[in-house]
Amino acid sequence: MAGQKRALEDNSSRNVKKSKLVKDRLTDVPEKPVQLISNLMNEEVDFPRGGGTSLTAAEVKAIRAEATQEANEELFAASGKSQKKKNRSDAKSKASVTPKKDVIRIEHLNYKRIVPGMKLLGQIASIQPLALIISLPNQLMGHVPITQVTSQLTNRLESMHEQEEPSDTESVDDGKSDSQTEVPDLFQLFHVGQYVRAIVTNVHASGSTDVSALGKLRDEAAKASRRIELSLVPKTVNSGVLKTDLKPGFTLSAAVQSVEDHGYILDIGVLGSSGFLSFKDAKKGGSDGSKFHVGQLLDTVVVKMSSNERICTVSADPRGIQSSSITEVSNVTSVLPGILGQALITAISPSGINLQILGFFDATADEFNVPTNPAKAFKIGQKVKARILYEIAASSPPKFSVSLLDHIVNLKEKLSNDDAPIHSAYPVGTILDAVTVQRVEPERGLVVEVQPHLDGFIHISHTSDGHVPTLSSSSGPWRLNTIHRARVIGYHPLDGLLQLSLRPSILDQRFLQAGDIRVGEVLKGTVKRLTDSALFVSISCNADGIIWPNHYADIPLKHPSKRFKAGGSIKCRVLAVDPERMRVELTAKKTLIESTLPVLTSIEEAKVGMITDAVVYRVVDKGLIVRFYNDLKAFVPSREASDYSSKLKDMFAAGRVVKVRILTVDLNPPRVVASIRQVSSSKAAKVTNTSDITSSAVAEDVVAVHKTPAVPSLRPSHTHEPIPSKALTSKRSSPVPQVKAVHTQSQSTPRSPTPKQAAPLKVEGFSWFSGDARSDAESASSSDEGSEEDESSKKKKRRKKKEIEQDLTADMHSKLPESNADFERLLLGSPNSSYLWVQYMSFLLQLSEIDKARETGRRAIQTISFREEEERLNVWIALLNVENVYGTDESLEAVFKDAARHNDSKTVHLRLAAILDQSEKHEASTQKAEDQYKRTCKKFGYSSKVWTLFCEHYLRRQNLEQARKLLPRSLQSLEKRKHLKTISKFAQLEYKLGDTERGKTIFEGIADSHPKRWDLWSIYMDMEAGQGDIQSLRNIFNRVFAIKMTSHKAKSFFKKWLELERKIGDEEGASVVKQKAVEWTQKAASDSQ
Repeated sequence: MAGQKRALEDNSSRNVKKSKLVKDRLTDVPEKPVQLISNLMNEEVDFPRGGGTSLTAAEVKAIRAEATQEANEELFAASGKSQKKKNRSDAKSKASVTPKKDVIRIEHLNYKRIVPGMKLLGQIASIQPLALIISLPNQLMGHVPITQVTSQLTNRLESMHEQEEPSDTESVDDGKSDSQTEVPDLFQLFHVGQYVRAIVTNVHASGSTDVSALGKLRDEAAKASRRIELSLVPKTVNSGVLKTDLKPGFTLSAAVQSVEDHGYILDIGVLGSSGFLSFKDAKKGGSDGSKFHVGQLLDTVVVKMSSNERICTVSADPRGIQSSSITEVSNVTSVLPGILGQALITAISPSGINLQILGFFDATADEFNVPTNPAKAFKIGQKVKARILYEIAASSPPKFSVSLLDHIVNLKEKLSNDDAPIHSAYPVGTILDAVTVQRVEPERGLVVEVQPHLDGFIHISHTSDGHVPTLSSSSGPWRLNTIHRARVIGYHPLDGLLQLSLRPSILDQRFLQAGDIRVGEVLKGTVKRLTDSALFVSISCNADGIIWPNHYADIPLKHPSKRFKAGGSIKCRVLAVDPERMRVELTAKKTLIESTLPVLTSIEEAKVGMITDAVVYRVVDKGLIVRFYNDLKAFVPSREASDYSSKLKDMFAAGRVVKVRILTVDLNPPRVVASIRQVSSSKAAKVTNTSDITSSAVAEDVVAVHKTPAVPSLRPSHTHEPIPSKALTSKRSSPVPQVKAVHTQSQSTPRSPTPKQAAPLKVEGFSWFSGDARSDAESASSSDEGSEEDESSKKKKRRKKKEIEQDLTADMHSKLPESNADFERLLLGSPNSSYLWVQYMSFLLQLSEIDKARETGRRAIQTISFREEEERLNVWIALLNVENVYGTDESLEAVFKDAARHNDSKTVHLRLAAILDQSEKHEASTQKAEDQYKRTCKKFGYSSKVWTLFCEHYLRRQNLEQARKLLPRSLQSLEKRKHLKTISKFAQLEYKLGDTERGKTIFEGIADSHPKRWDLWSIYMDMEAGQGDIQSLRNIFNRVFAIKMTSHKAKSFFKKWLELERKIGDEEGASVVKQKAVEWTQKAASDSQ
């Protein structure tokens, strides 16, 4: 007996191990559905030590479910006994709690009840370039990536790079190369409202994904982010379907595998069987047979099965699919979502209806899938048509959830009373003044009536801005039959329900989606995040905008992170709106935000003569391309861009705001031509001295930087447009402290200018901004109308007290700096601006605070970021100017050495040489400049630019002999590849500053040694054209055309010759050029033959 007891104990322990192993195997079961396999087909394997079992995972699951059901029945029986009277017998109590049949509990589908491997019926809510958004039962949304549509479409996507370079051995099955090489997009394969069968592949945890594309509001992001990933691949969706169940009337999904002579071969996902769809049946589905793409997903119905069960003939007729139904299946795994069947009502409850479908399967229909006002009330025992939505997970025996709604049973899109799609009749953002509460779900939300036969659902979180723990149908503000004002925030096509909100914050919002935003509208948003490529701004709770880097401000920002902080407020203007992509482009440029000019959003609104704002989009060879609002573009020719001859790339950077005048508008083809010059010509300020750096018209906001040495004109002004920082320290301009003494008289206290006599740097009159025509006219008329000014000054004194009482804090950002404190305040906001630092130094020099100016320059170098090399270089050049004017040779040399160590040494050497060359100390500085050039050439003899500038220095000083000695010296130091370039530069300098004949001799030598250097021939011609000798030019052109060249090059030379003949020649010469061009063309044609 003892031995038998020990054996029983061993068996019990072994059974415990078995149950643990079964648990582990169940948790490791893959997502792929498992077919039921009989025990009789497998041999039993004995695992004496491993605790193995011969049962499959499905059988173990079924056994556990039965055991759980028995345990629940015992527990319910026990609880029933305790509720009865104590004097009743056990038999009577057991009989009283055991009904004929239990009522199945009806539960809603939610994220917790969805598991991978579950199959569902869905309806396409929206189509994106790389994904499908699927509406699922009970207001859920699913996501289908493009790689999970069909395996054939995935293969075509993966082989796209191979199709770009086809090999000789590659073959095409269907014989249509176009359909193979061009992969269709999802918009061609699907349409909104289409019903699909899907299988769950993954359920993301809360907060792990962003589902802004699903149309959810941002305050629901915590719940909506638990996105469900689905797959439509027939092989996985139809897994478990047996060949014996493929009978006429059975509906299933199929993918087009290939196109044959008489129809399509389909992949139906059933092992050992393929589908066939004839072209004739394909036309019934609304297609002409040639429009089905390989990889396209179709909804089909079985017509017949071949005798060998290999070919299943199907039809794509929508009417046949809608009406097809089945009565029974041989296996539960063959029951797919979307199947229509006869159902028998077994029980009716407030939460839904219990049914029996396909003969013996239990099913439930929740209140969302039961018509609210049916034509005939449902009764127990009534037979109805129901369409299966999904199989309830972990149910044994299997149970299904079905729908009795008319639009699902008929597989049609639900329409409003006006026969319009619901999402079109009630777009997102629509305000509904009166909706009536029809049903209250205490923990979920409200079901309201929008119109007869159209309901809406309000989630509990959208009933109020505050937290609402529960809802009551008999009391409170949301009880039954109460009327509320709501707003549409979404639509669930499968359930046919509008998603509504009662929250006051949503009702008061101006817009809820991108399509509600008007282009050109000024908005206030919140900075969401800043990346290297863009700035993202939150406009409302579910609408975001994007600002590209060239629209951060009117000028490029080197450190945008210092200006834009997450959570900060920002004022911006809408540039463009793309409702399909849910994208809103914004601009933070102050010029565009505050502009009062008309907003141009379409070519139809463009009128000839209209003046409006535009942004430089790109600089091309023949002009500019500017961009208006809503991505409308126009072309500005070079002649209409500016009055200056500078390069367009230097004057117009991408992202710059300009004002343009519309010149021409063509609708077919769409083309707009505009002009910048015609707008600025009437507003530009008059500049009398080209050596003064002055800003142009305030309206255009353009500064022309000339190649000639520029000297800042420091004169008082009333404009508010700052001079760009590059204008104060141009690459080859005069040093900043060398400023002109230009002093204008003030309106209130006119004074005569009192320039310093001893100091070579004259800084009596200092200005931050350039003078305009108005200030010049006022200063000119002040001396002639002194009496009128005296009278006006008396009146101003009377109003002085009132003016003092005005609040000037609003103008602090535009107030001109007048003291050290003003400069310090400005520098706190822009510590890396060399323009402000140089202004500060000039201000101190005006006050004769030379030492403080030096200290300020040193402080600027320490403050400016080391990454801002150009800004630091500007300050170093300003320090060199200060030392050159006010310092000694030793202090200048010390600053020069420091500057050379901290910046590009060659640049600093050349800048110092230019400063000394342009200094007013002509006698002493000339020798210093020459010494500096010599030192530079000795250190940087490998640079052609250094030798060229040294030669220019000698020629400007009329030291021709020394200048001509530099050429052979430079050729000894330079690399051979730079010789030709240097010789050409020296020859050009001879033409401009030296002997023309010598320059001509040098070019002749170049032409003899390098006859096919067309660029040098062109320079030679330009130099001769400057002399005005047409006969010499004709000789050069004749020599050039004697050399063999391409027709393209010959055309450019003939064109140039013709222009020169018309400019400095005569008509006879022009006719000769035309004749020579014809002769050259005929000769070239005969030679080619």
